Amino acid sequence: MVNCAHLARSAALVGLAAAAISCRSINAPAGVGRDMATSIPANTLLLAGLNLDDLRASPLYPKLPPAARALAEPLRDAAYLLLASNGKDLLSIARGRFREAPPGATLVAPGLAVAGSPDSVRAAIAQHKASRDGAPDLLARAASLADGKQIWMVARGGVPLPVAGNTANLNRLLRNTEYAAITARIGSRIEIEATAVGRTAEAGREFEENLRAILSLTAVANARQPDLVALIRSIQIRREDRTVRAALSAGPDAAASLLRLVPR
Repeated sequence: MVNCAHLARSAALVGLAAAAISCRSINAPAGVGRDMATSIPANTLLLAGLNLDDLRASPLYPKLPPAARALAEPLRDAAYLLLASNGKDLLSIARGRFREAPPGATLVAPGLAVAGSPDSVRAAIAQHKASRDGAPDLLARAASLADGKQIWMVARGGVPLPVAGNTANLNRLLRNTEYAAITARIGSRIEIEATAVGRTAEAGREFEENLRAILSLTAVANARQPDLVALIRSIQIRREDRTVRAALSAGPDAAASLLRLVPR
């Protein structure tokens, strides 16, 4: 004979376990809530985060060129932004004070909007409905690096970034890495840190050599901009076995020089 009381207790335990799983905390940078984490498609290879509220309050924001501020205008009601790429499509996941979806975006839940290619948006919505973290390893990597940083990016090694022009040299640089990350803290100074872990010690050494060569060529190409050249040459690079780290610290006025290196 079936023990109904036993079945009821079992059902209750299963329900509690499911609730615990769905509500569990995530290992992610501050500002990335579970609603955002469960909107990241499972095929994500590169993940970036921007704390937009903190950026707007920073000394850097007024120094952005008008074109950059115009790009940010559709996200004026967003507090935090995630960018996820599978190497082909780029998806944005924004959390903020949305009364309605921003232009070109779709509301996944109250205060949560996604935008991108139709395939990437469908993947984000499906992931959110399933309530599963799409890229827990990338979020965990970011959590260990991004404390107090307004901007961060992590990428699995060997992943082609969705970039073109001279910036595509990054793909050649990263092809033999296990993972790579970059963070930026913006306050009275701008502090940028980059980390790359090679698949082998030899790959780490090759990464360091290629990075130094790219920076040297960039300095030569911008020889008529002495402030920019000095900024490039101030970058500190060190390697420990497979891991290469680069760090740059500069005043807020240096942001304009750095932005000139970024293609439109």
